[in-house]
Amino acid sequence: MFDFLKRGRLVKRGLASRKRRRRRSRSELMRNVECSSHVKVFIFALFAGGLAFLVFSGQQAEPTKNYIIALLVLATAITQLWINQPKSFEQNSRILLVFSVVFVQLAVTKLLLVVCNSGSYRFLRPETAGLITPYAFAPLVLSVLLGRQHGLYVAFFVSLWSSMLFGPIDAPLLITSLISGFTAVSLTLQVRRRSRLIRAGFFVGLAIWFLSLTFGLIGPINWFYPTATDWGMVGVQSALAIGNGIVTAMIVGGALPMLENLFGITT
Repeated sequence: MFDFLKRGRLVKRGLASRKRRRRRSRSELMRNVECSSHVKVFIFALFAGGLAFLVFSGQQAEPTKNYIIALLVLATAITQLWINQPKSFEQNSRILLVFSVVFVQLAVTKLLLVVCNSGSYRFLRPETAGLITPYAFAPLVLSVLLGRQHGLYVAFFVSLWSSMLFGPIDAPLLITSLISGFTAVSLTLQVRRRSRLIRAGFFVGLAIWFLSLTFGLIGPINWFYPTATDWGMVGVQSALAIGNGIVTAMIVGGALPMLENLFGITT
């Protein structure tokens, strides 16, 4: 009663909003699941199993070696999350959100690498995978939902895992993923409208285009004899690279409301 009257006075003075923040009541069972160490271990074990599936599926050299490296990266990621983000580490829902989003990006990356290297489609060549891989998906999602630190965290570790999904560590893919992820995070520090995501996606696409041009994924371009260059193909490849960031941002914008509702996050 007294709290209601006090709040009414604050509203009249303009010191409080008439609308109350939505609050979710949790049962005792859900609170126990949220903080359970067994659930935490299960999530990490499930992610390790997912990594095993991604690394060992398909034909590649030394998959066991790559999987051991991936597990060491996972141990580092868990330790880093525990030290730098203790509040998120205590909440199993946050851990599930982080690693499920990472796994989705890794699974899509693996699928694109396999399809583009299979030779089954004439227009999907091995270098095309580097143009259409959704490098910024996980960094964009977690930067908006959980903040900059989580975005940078996931940009770093998803890049490491992505680079070892199809054989030896792929340096161009690693660098492109890192820079694209950091670009996405830096441009989503204060997202108040979904249109800002499209803007961030455009600049991520420009970063992918520039790096793809640097690593020779676009072209070949003969600067000494421009007439010998297939500029039509260069234009298509450039559109794929820039469109990559924009399409990724559009997908993230559509997925955010569902993730907010599912994990009880208000942005």
